[in-house]
Amino acid sequence: MTMLCRKFSIALFLSLFAALASAAPTMDPGVKALQEKVGFTVIERFSTPAEGVTGYVVKAGDGKTGIVYGLGDYVLSGALLESNGNDLTREYAARYIANPAYASVAEQLAQDSHLVSEGGEGAPEIYVFADPNCIFCHKFWQQTRSWVAEGKVRLHWVMVGFLKPSSRGFSAAIMDAEDRAGALQAFEDNFGNNGNGSGISELTPIPANLEAALEQHNQWMAELGFSGTPGLLFRDTNGQWRGQTGVPKLEALGRMLGIAE
Repeated sequence: MTMLCRKFSIALFLSLFAALASAAPTMDPGVKALQEKVGFTVIERFSTPAEGVTGYVVKAGDGKTGIVYGLGDYVLSGALLESNGNDLTREYAARYIANPAYASVAEQLAQDSHLVSEGGEGAPEIYVFADPNCIFCHKFWQQTRSWVAEGKVRLHWVMVGFLKPSSRGFSAAIMDAEDRAGALQAFEDNFGNNGNGSGISELTPIPANLEAALEQHNQWMAELGFSGTPGLLFRDTNGQWRGQTGVPKLEALGRMLGIAE
């Protein structure tokens, strides 16, 4: 009887294991191939109402998290829309991707000794992640000159460097300057001509402390979910930290900051 029960238990275990193995979800071939090539991690997979389309929450090596869709040998990214225009990708992102830790990163930024700060003391603060070679960062710098001159805001430029080979050297030079805001202005006044007898020159080699600062800035940028520059981190009139990528409309930004135009 004991032997019979033992055999029955083993048989039951093997049948359950086989059932679970056959029920285990398989990854779409396209997603698997792209994962091996790019090196991202699949955090979670979920079904969608689109026939044959499976959703995947993926995390890249730089810490950024996003959503892609598998359809057999194909991988899709972007908005998945229903016929009524409802953006399912937005819903999935809200459900599966944690909100960036805006307040936590802001607290760490407040202790950063490598920021380029300008504007009014005690004014609403904006942390601006910027690459020196970014034309949109240059545009935002131009747009905020009157705000800075009038002391309406306190801008903290968080220098990064990834757009061009010269980006890290220029960022390091600005952070290494005795007058950082002055170095940033010299760079922006000569945007596109720096290192050619105008503006500032790249700092090479980059000291280890500045290399570490640039790496930390890149990590914070990834944690905040900023896909490009400029990336803005600021607190609105309700005291809530908010993040935004790209050049905002100053009127809208001013309202969120409580700055009277």
